[in-house]
Amino acid sequence: MIILVINMYKNQNIYRSLKIKKKFLYGLEGNKVIFKKWDDADGIQYILKSKKVRGIIITGSDYFIGEGVHSVIDESIIKSKIPILAICYGFQYLISKYGNLSFIKSCKSGYMKYYNSFNITHPFYIPKNKYFFSHTDYIVKVPKNYKVIKRIGEKIIVAYNYKKNILCTQFHPEKYKKSSRIFFNTWIAKCLL
Repeated sequence: MIILVINMYKNQNIYRSLKIKKKFLYGLEGNKVIFKKWDDADGIQYILKSKKVRGIIITGSDYFIGEGVHSVIDESIIKSKIPILAICYGFQYLISKYGNLSFIKSCKSGYMKYYNSFNITHPFYIPKNKYFFSHTDYIVKVPKNYKVIKRIGEKIIVAYNYKKNILCTQFHPEKYKKSSRIFFNTWIAKCLL
């Protein structure tokens, strides 16, 4: 099975360190993982036309949605009807594109890094695990096709678009080996098969 990972980072050193440390491979072992940068539209479309891609992961980013310049998701990804996992910035981007910028707030104190443990109940069950959060912007509302799955206070941390099979997380499931394996294995088993 091919999993396409769309790199949304502007700072390629951050992205390279994730790739070298194989952060996106915990739980994806046994699958062919292809990495493409967000602005490689031709490369992305070529991979999607192979019809062998079973899942797409849209990474976090060091861009901010409110900035005038930021990474974008090629429309062919959304039109592909392939299950998508949108992580942190990927989630924020989809909400701003198909919802409204007012659905996203920024932390007044700036950049936030923290950990939280919780379970996920939909679209599949994952027992309580520790997850890493690293962001400035956060989601407070989702478009009508998305169902809020988990909140912490006003922050929406998991949402799901049942119609398009798009799972969105405000946290980074790839940070810890244990939670990464459980999360990605479950996503593959429940959403991609």
